[in-house]
Amino acid sequence: MKSKVIKMIEKLKKSPFLGSLPASLIEEISTFCSVKYFVKDEVLYYENDELDTIYYILDGSIKFYKVDRFDNEIFLYKLSENSLIFDLSKLCEEFILQCFANAEFLEDSEILSIDAKKFKELMSRSPELMRRVMKESFLMIQQMQCIISRDIVFDGTAKVAHMIDNDLEYFNILKKHEIAYMLHMQPETLSRILKKLTRNNIIKMENSQVIVLERESLREIYT
Repeated sequence: MKSKVIKMIEKLKKSPFLGSLPASLIEEISTFCSVKYFVKDEVLYYENDELDTIYYILDGSIKFYKVDRFDNEIFLYKLSENSLIFDLSKLCEEFILQCFANAEFLEDSEILSIDAKKFKELMSRSPELMRRVMKESFLMIQQMQCIISRDIVFDGTAKVAHMIDNDLEYFNILKKHEIAYMLHMQPETLSRILKKLTRNNIIKMENSQVIVLERESLREIYT
């Protein structure tokens, strides 16, 4: 049992979110959290589930989506490793978190599961932990602002350029229909945009991988 606690403390120390907290706080957090493992396509939770848990992605990635009345998936966004999954307003008001979207793993992942009630109580007496949570919330707000710009302001070419510029490694891992799904466009539209970017010598395709030739020209498309 003691070895499990030590392993948990060591894992928390390696986390960018909690790693630099005082040792006493890390030790206390280790008493009400656990590590869970999930496989690709497994669901973490469904929309409208009520949770008493906060999740932190140690390794892997998750997609968040909603389902319309015709049972079509609507992709919202994804989170990758070293990301906190929570609703700050709910966390501040109560310890039961109402999910607003479905969460499904994009790859095999390692998740830190934290008791929300105990975490909230610890936050109330630890300004340092509160600052960490606020920092994570600001990062989430920034990401949401980017999503709003991408989905509402950007045209198709700008969406593709933005993803290539900001997430090229992930872009090259995904299949074309998966990219189109995330960018809310048809696969045929994605193919036409990639061909246009190639003709303009902004990117080139090599073994089905995108290679950026003109980074500044790529950024000019969406800025």
